[in-house]
Amino acid sequence: ALASGYHNQPEMTQEKFKPSFLDETKTLFRTGDLGKQTAPGIIEFMGRKDNQVKVNGYRIDPGEIEYQLTRYAPIERAIVLPVQVNNQTQLSAYCQTDKTLEIAEIRELLAKFLPVYMIPSYFIFLKQFPLTRHGKLDLHSLRGLRETGKSLVNSNYVAPRNYLESNLVSIWEKILSKHPIGIFDNFFEIGGHSLHLSRVVTRVHKELNVSVKLADFFKVPTVAGLATLISQTQYNYQEPISAIPPQKSYPM
Repeated sequence: ALASGYHNQPEMTQEKFKPSFLDETKTLFRTGDLGKQTAPGIIEFMGRKDNQVKVNGYRIDPGEIEYQLTRYAPIERAIVLPVQVNNQTQLSAYCQTDKTLEIAEIRELLAKFLPVYMIPSYFIFLKQFPLTRHGKLDLHSLRGLRETGKSLVNSNYVAPRNYLESNLVSIWEKILSKHPIGIFDNFFEIGGHSLHLSRVVTRVHKELNVSVKLADFFKVPTVAGLATLISQTQYNYQEPISAIPPQKSYPM
């Protein structure tokens, strides 16, 4: 399923596509993956020669995301790194800025230029990036900021207030395998990513008979915000008059 070259980019095609050393009539593609032969016919994958990472099945170049982030004037510098959350690889963006920024606004801007799977799940804002004693960027310390929970997650649980919020919370909890989820918890900051997003949109349409766009989540990434949006825009949405939100009890 590989193309024979890059569209209208002959120089890159010549660089990446080489004649096969086994058969000169065929072509080999230089992937950028690193490997070593451990036995005849067996190659062990060792990583990448570049900074590309694989997230939810998609090959991503963090540099593309960093470029789009720095196009936003208040962000002086950006670093995007893969982080492990609940045994899953997700993207975390570290932004150097001295301004107070709204994460929802940044996500909405990125959605105009990047596919949903390239939009980071976490955003960390710093006035200055940490440096090593040699003056180089300290990537280990950056990752530590996410792992120690300094990611602006709302820790105050607020229960659903009506039937719609209760159903949305139930859908989120099933897909994210997280309990409890409050109506003001940010979808992306509690572990949600692009694959979860697609499943939520499908379940909301199937169970509530309303259409939600992926872009809506970047504008209102909370149950409370999404419920308000649905109530205001989905004219065919009818909440049962006698419906009572299921009561939940969680240890606090």
